[in-house]
Amino acid sequence: MEHGYASTLPMPDHFRLSKVSKRSRSKSKLQNNRTTHNELEKNRRAHLRTCLEKLKEMVPLGPDGSRHTTLGLLTRAKHFIKNLEDKERKQTAHKDHLAREQRFLRRRLESLSPELVPRLNLDLIGKRRSVSESSSFSTSSSSSSSSSSSSSASSTSESDEVDILGYASNQSDTDDHSSIQSSASDGGVTLSTRRLTLTEPTSLPL
Repeated sequence: MEHGYASTLPMPDHFRLSKVSKRSRSKSKLQNNRTTHNELEKNRRAHLRTCLEKLKEMVPLGPDGSRHTTLGLLTRAKHFIKNLEDKERKQTAHKDHLAREQRFLRRRLESLSPELVPRLNLDLIGKRRSVSESSSFSTSSSSSSSSSSSSSASSTSESDEVDILGYASNQSDTDDHSSIQSSASDGGVTLSTRRLTLTEPTSLPL
C-alpha cells in the first residue's frame, strides 16, 4: 500500500500492557490520596468543632450565645483574652508594689528598734505556749470534773440505799424481836444497820 507517508511500526503487546498497568496504578494511587485527604479533612473539622464548643464554654457570650457565628465567637474570645492579660498585668504590678512597700517597712522597723524584732518573735512563741497549756488544762479539768461527778453519784446512791433500809426498818412492827441487817460494799467498805423492835410490856391484872 503506497500513499507517500511513512507508516509507524505496530506496538508490541507487552508495551501496551505495561502502559495500561501504569495508568491503572496511577488512577488507584490518585483515588487513595483523595480518600486520605477526605479522612484528614473530616478529622480536622471534627477537632475544630470540638475546640469551638470548648471556647463557647470559656468565653462569656451573653444570653444570645447560640446565635454567634464562628467569626463573632473568635472576636469575642480575642477581646476576652486581651482583658485577661490587662488584668494580669495590673495585678502583677500591684503585687510588686506591695512587696516593695513591705520590704521598706521592714527595713524601717529594723532601723528604728533593732531589738524589737526578736522580742516580737518571743512574744509570739509565748502566746502559742499559753494557748496550748490552757487547752491541756481545760482537758484535765473536764476529766477531773467528770470523775468527781461519778464519785458523788455513787456516794449519793449508797446513802439513798441506807436511808431506804432505815425507813423500812422503822415501818416493821409486826414481830417482837426482828432485826434487819443490810450491807452495801463499795471499795472494801461495809455498811450495816441493825434495829431491834420491842413491844410494850402487858400490864398484869390486879
